[in-house]
Amino acid sequence: MKKADEPRKDAGQYALNLTMAGIAGLAGVITLVIVLIALFLGIWLDGLFDTNHNFTISLILGSVPVTVIVMFLFVKAATARIKPTEKRENLEEEANSGKIP
Repeated sequence: MKKADEPRKDAGQYALNLTMAGIAGLAGVITLVIVLIALFLGIWLDGLFDTNHNFTISLILGSVPVTVIVMFLFVKAATARIKPTEKRENLEEEANSGKIP
């Protein structure tokens, strides 16, 4: 078991994993928000026009492709911001070859 003050050997991978988990969590929240907006808007429209859940069902089914597209765009934009770090081995090789003073 590692001690609390001991540095992590895989800190870069750990940070990347946390970032990906955060992105997945936010994508889930965005999905939930879109579906809830479709649900409540459909219920409101059904009450307004006195229809038989037609708007609710249509909006929930219509929210599926919207959710997929929004999730794709969100994850694409979020992962584009992640900058990979150079591995320590590459830095050591460059230091040994004289590229890094």
